[in-house]
Amino acid sequence: MCRPFLARAAGFFLALGVSPVAVADEQSDRIKALEQRLESSVKLIEKLSARITELERGSAAARAVAASASASASVTDAVPARQAQQAQELAELQESVNQLSTSLGTRDHELGLPLHGFADAGAAWSGGPDPIKLRGFSVGSVDLYLTPQFGDRVKSLAEIVFEFDRNGTGTTDLERLQLGYTVSDELTVWLGRFHAPFGLWNTYFHHGANLQTSIYRPRFIEFEDRGGVMPAHAVGLWATGKTRLGAGRITYDAYLSNGPAIRHREIDPNSYTDDNHGKLLGLNLGYQPGGLLSGLTLGVHGFGSRVNAYEASGAALSAISLRVAGGYFGYDANEWEAIGEYYNFRNTESGTGLARSSNAWFIHIGRAFGSLTPYVRYERASLNPHDTYFSAQRSGRSYERGVLGTRYALDARSSFKLELSHTRESTLAQFDEAGQLVQFTGVSYRRAAVQYSIAF
Repeated sequence: MCRPFLARAAGFFLALGVSPVAVADEQSDRIKALEQRLESSVKLIEKLSARITELERGSAAARAVAASASASASVTDAVPARQAQQAQELAELQESVNQLSTSLGTRDHELGLPLHGFADAGAAWSGGPDPIKLRGFSVGSVDLYLTPQFGDRVKSLAEIVFEFDRNGTGTTDLERLQLGYTVSDELTVWLGRFHAPFGLWNTYFHHGANLQTSIYRPRFIEFEDRGGVMPAHAVGLWATGKTRLGAGRITYDAYLSNGPAIRHREIDPNSYTDDNHGKLLGLNLGYQPGGLLSGLTLGVHGFGSRVNAYEASGAALSAISLRVAGGYFGYDANEWEAIGEYYNFRNTESGTGLARSSNAWFIHIGRAFGSLTPYVRYERASLNPHDTYFSAQRSGRSYERGVLGTRYALDARSSFKLELSHTRESTLAQFDEAGQLVQFTGVSYRRAAVQYSIAF
């Protein structure tokens, strides 16, 4: 399999001596930025206060000159003009001080429109019959992440991504648009387009590459336009919250959204309207213990929907009743990061009533050594070749993949990553754009990739 390859890769990375980082903590960066702004504003106020004192002294000196030189008409005429100018300067400086003092006392959500961003670029090469030929440098994406707030309870989030597709065509996608209202810690309700809250990875890491330790996501939960076989995005209602249970806490997500469709051989979350009456209903229930097990998350998840698959012409290819259930774990403490997720599919063809089972899972483990975080991941998908839900998708094939990589944190907002992988894909008869079954021959290939990512 890929063990010799991964062993050689491990030696390669150890020889590099480069360093990583855990996922950048946006909240910590935000606090540091506010502290720096506070410090600079205080310094400016001190300078302005000193200038006011200086002008006041000058004004007193001018009055003394006026008293001692009252016999001179020219001096007497000049003093009132100078006093008026100094008084105006004092008023302007005092107004600046007042404005700065007021701004320092203003809450963060009243300062304007919070804007964050992410960008990445890199290069990749693949060997053997890789379905995606990787041969050099590439521009990743520019991700604009806006979080305007209008009070303690009203929230909003918009994520706009500029990127190139596999054909080299520039695209702009509104990846998320969420409008929310916080009732309490136990309940926040969102309306709009959001990341479907199954497992952990899909909500932990959005499109900003610098937040993610690895370069690529696990393949089967990739975003829809990058080969994922599950609806990573949902358009509808999402209720989420947490509550205390002993030393730990319970978290939950419940969501109702448009059911996805399969168009042009990939998942379409139906962002404008649903194409049928079968809505997607999902639930995610997790537990985070405290004490010695702090940092651990355990949970179960599941969702279901009616999914229609279409040919390129728009003609219906099939209708599937999608049912997914599984579990997950996560750990993020003591310099370790680990995520494991399992999905079991039980899909039924609406026409024949035949039910077919499949499963997919991955486990990802990383360990931080200062700025360096080496990581390893294994992922596997055993997808029923007769399940139209998978065979209608371009990437709906069984596969297994081993990944070895490292992330070096240049600072809190930038990182450099190296990643090697070995993939084996199974033979499968798949539907093409015209709805005809074509044979895909199983392949085995390797990839090497580098990425430089920043957050701003």
